Amino acid sequence: MFVFVNTTRRCVKIVPVQRRQCIMDELYAQQVVTVQALAEKLQVAPMTIRRDLHLLEQQGLIKKSHGGAVLAESSVQEAAYHNRQQVHRKEKQQIAAAALAKVDDAMCLYLDAGTTNYELAVLISGKRWSSLTVVTNDLAIAQTLTPAQGITVILLGGKIDASSCAVCGPLAAQMAGQFHFDISFLGTQAITPDWHIMTANAEKISIKKICMNVSDKVILLADHSKFRKHKIYTIASIFDMAAIISDYLPTRQEQDILQKHGVTFYHV
Repeated sequence: MFVFVNTTRRCVKIVPVQRRQCIMDELYAQQVVTVQALAEKLQVAPMTIRRDLHLLEQQGLIKKSHGGAVLAESSVQEAAYHNRQQVHRKEKQQIAAAALAKVDDAMCLYLDAGTTNYELAVLISGKRWSSLTVVTNDLAIAQTLTPAQGITVILLGGKIDASSCAVCGPLAAQMAGQFHFDISFLGTQAITPDWHIMTANAEKISIKKICMNVSDKVILLADHSKFRKHKIYTIASIFDMAAIISDYLPTRQEQDILQKHGVTFYHV
């Protein structure tokens, strides 16, 4: 039986579908791959890798480059949760650590679906709490927090989006409107140069907007890769946030604009 040995990050003689998934995993981890390196890792001929890359490009997942490939980021399609977890994980963990410092016992929090908030959930689950309440629309976050003592976990109900492991749609949005949050930690797929936060999933917009409206404070968690990008749907202005936590280093002009609009930027 062909296998993918994940612990050593080495793929050996796998069937075509698994081989192409291995290629995608490498791309999400490394951002760029070469035909030669993939051929050696997968122990197949370079021509086989080129055929795989051609198929993945036809599917709109990658862009072939000279001697290899890079990811093709779509403005209308969200990447799979598993793949997003592997991208910039160290930076997300640093952002999560800074966000954890904003959390006090007895708070009611909203953790938006996403891999940075997942890292925050991991840190929250590792602390002792007496009466923390966390509401989320992220299945992985709910599962991570449920075993922790002193935390009441509430999962929004509604349609489950398989690609993002998130509950979304009108039922989830209606339920979200019944709460009051001390802090909503939001995520985003893109922040445009003119400071709009955007998403490729229209069904997530209403939940984010409602949680913003019922929160005392809204904090955006976004790693550097989210800046200066576009997706298809606008959620809100970044000036609607109380704060941003990111490893992105804003220019002096950007800092002045954010400060003018009362947005605190925490660089990690």
